[in-house]
Amino acid sequence: MSTIPKVTEHYVARQEGGRVYYYKTGRGTPLVFVPGGSGRSFRNVTHNFANHFTCYVLDLPGADRSDLPRSWIATKNWTIPDYTMAVMEVLDHIGIQHCDLIGDHTGAMIALDIAANYPNRVQRLVLDSLPYWDLRRGEIVWESSYKHQYTDVDSYDVPVSSLLPSWERMKETEPDLTLEEWQIRDELIRRDRRWHHVHMYANSHFDTEALGPKVKAQTLLIYGEREVLRRGELRALNGI
Repeated sequence: MSTIPKVTEHYVARQEGGRVYYYKTGRGTPLVFVPGGSGRSFRNVTHNFANHFTCYVLDLPGADRSDLPRSWIATKNWTIPDYTMAVMEVLDHIGIQHCDLIGDHTGAMIALDIAANYPNRVQRLVLDSLPYWDLRRGEIVWESSYKHQYTDVDSYDVPVSSLLPSWERMKETEPDLTLEEWQIRDELIRRDRRWHHVHMYANSHFDTEALGPKVKAQTLLIYGEREVLRRGELRALNGI
């Protein structure tokens, strides 16, 4: 009879970027979960892996329990490779030299970047809803889907995220939304309303198609049946 694995919480203090949060559970070979933002997105699945793997679940820099990166605060610039370096620092700090990776949305882009540029560190790769585009397609996505979200500006006329509607109002358009999920989103936006804009700009201005042919690890691609990112599914399947 299996028991519920113990969960321990940790922080890694990066030299240039503030603290990155992760929690650890399970036993076995290392399995690292890289979310699109908060590691809470994996909270309903990690127990399925914990009897076979030692699971490490991160909050990305700037998300949930991790700090806003100090380097971004100083430069107001952030990219997917910056996320990659943060994750690699965490792995080095823990002492993980070889692992399996599960990435979700932006986390899938980061996991792909790690597998392409640090092939000796990754054995197997699971990419959930990977945005697979080149810079031209990414710019189109930015202009058509993301840019119009940032209708507010700060005192320096920099585009920022609008504050969220109330939980009750958002439930009308997102019926599966929980109060906890709304609170996390609301807290992150209020922490620094520019960060989400920077995060989505980095996401849409990164060439994942260029990385696909470099990946040698066994890779599983997952897309929801009605997932809009499936428009890049065949390119990803043929490119990785």
